[in-house]
Amino acid sequence: MHLARTANMTEIGASDPPCAASASTPTASKCTRALTRGHRLSLSTLDLAAAITMAILLALCSQTYAANVSVLHTFTGGNDGSYPDGNLTADAAGNLYGTTQIGGAYGAGTVFELSPTPDGQWRFHVLYTFTGGTDGGNPLASLVFDAAGNAYSTTSSGGVYGFGTVFELIAQPNHGYAREEKALYSFQGGTDGDSPAGSVVFDAQGNLYGTTTTGGTPHIGCPPAKGCGTIYELSPTGDGLWQETVLRRLSDAFGEGASPGSALVFDAAGNLYGTTYMGGNNLVCNGYGCGSVFELMPPTTGQHWRFRTLIDFNESNGSLPWGGVTLSGTGTVDGSTLYGSTSYGGANNKGTIFSFTLESGKWKFKSIYSFDGLNGLQPAGNLALDNAGNLYGAAYEGGANDWGAIFQLVPGENGWTENLLYSFVVSGTRFGANPLGGVMLDAADNVYLTTNQGGNLKYCQPNSGCGVVMKLAATAP
Repeated sequence: MHLARTANMTEIGASDPPCAASASTPTASKCTRALTRGHRLSLSTLDLAAAITMAILLALCSQTYAANVSVLHTFTGGNDGSYPDGNLTADAAGNLYGTTQIGGAYGAGTVFELSPTPDGQWRFHVLYTFTGGTDGGNPLASLVFDAAGNAYSTTSSGGVYGFGTVFELIAQPNHGYAREEKALYSFQGGTDGDSPAGSVVFDAQGNLYGTTTTGGTPHIGCPPAKGCGTIYELSPTGDGLWQETVLRRLSDAFGEGASPGSALVFDAAGNLYGTTYMGGNNLVCNGYGCGSVFELMPPTTGQHWRFRTLIDFNESNGSLPWGGVTLSGTGTVDGSTLYGSTSYGGANNKGTIFSFTLESGKWKFKSIYSFDGLNGLQPAGNLALDNAGNLYGAAYEGGANDWGAIFQLVPGENGWTENLLYSFVVSGTRFGANPLGGVMLDAADNVYLTTNQGGNLKYCQPNSGCGVVMKLAATAP
């Protein structure tokens, strides 16, 4: 076993859990990320004595690492925003970018930048504040950038029809950090899609691809009159407008999943990969299905993309994937691997890490790690991969204090070994709690992420804290 790494914590500068309470009792509304704060879930029925005993055993049987945890920004719920939900993105200069779900001048969320300063500090800037009107509101996803430095992402609400947008933030060299916002597409809430929660991804021709959690084709297992979600493409028309094409309307039938809530990933051949939070095998997870991993292949002839389900989760191998997949390799040659997580299921029903490895041209599934609660519960968001093949991620709950954890998985001849890099402190005081967006690595393998709650507990009622941006710099012993 491996001990949680000890941490030296410093502060620099000034959401909700996954929608289902458990894999065995998912709710009908779990397909979208709620925009109001909920009560934290109880991790375990272990009594205090048993928990203390287990912690002592972990300490005696494990290796200790040193780590440095820094808070780069503490959200106040004011103009800076609150409850960041998505992952961070970095540019070539080392600036960090992200979004907050609510807060800002109009209460509908913000886009922010954190810039490193020569003295080792970080400077926070609000790039854009959503009004919740035609420009969109309540962003849940990370940003992607084009070659000109313009940023793109989605909002889960707002727009012309109120069902979310895909937007662009255009750099304005003479206006400081402020950016001009342009809604490229407003979802109509029907067959075109509704409530996007994941970000977008570019292809080589400059088209954007993404998912919506609802909309598309209605089905009995999906929210009433809402539909099971879509996979879409947005293409520039040359006159400043963008045209949407729905590539797939998910049906939650015949093994097909429903409610995709994360970004897609391209391989070198132009195939797209993603996850659905529910659907698939509707004999499990109380009839809603435990989610799936899918592949969408571009047309060889005609205009129709080909859809293939790679796996329907069944609780024992995982359930309710909250993040997308991370690709190692090209995706076209043997040895390429997709990695992802499920928020529940596995050996202990506390969440899993899984892989798909390409062997003889076919994707082979493997559940590579099951969490037990003390080492993490409800892994959320995307995983990051370093050059040595180690995986990094974050769990919304669990860890030593049941307020979330940052973990590393190291491959070996006998499987994968977890190092618990950091356990968030009780209530998330100062240093945040309950990360939802996954983690990001820089070139030096420093870990960056946001927490959905915690920080300064006097902000965001009822005393939950509005979240933080943090950095974990780990060094070998």
